[in-house]
Amino acid sequence: MTDDDPDAQDREIQDLAADMRERGRSWADIAHDLALPEATVKRAVGHAYQRAAELAARDQIALF
Repeated sequence: MTDDDPDAQDREIQDLAADMRERGRSWADIAHDLALPEATVKRAVGHAYQRAAELAARDQIALF
């Protein structure tokens, strides 16, 4: 993480929360582990999934 990218820490937390959720962790457990409100964790996971979908779409376009 660099000072040039102030959003890097947010993306890291989003990715971590999404990974925890994919491994079957409950929203409450993730929120507790990350010391964040459950609503924030749900939003973070949503952002991580959206970023992943956008990246996949860009990769798909590049193939054609």
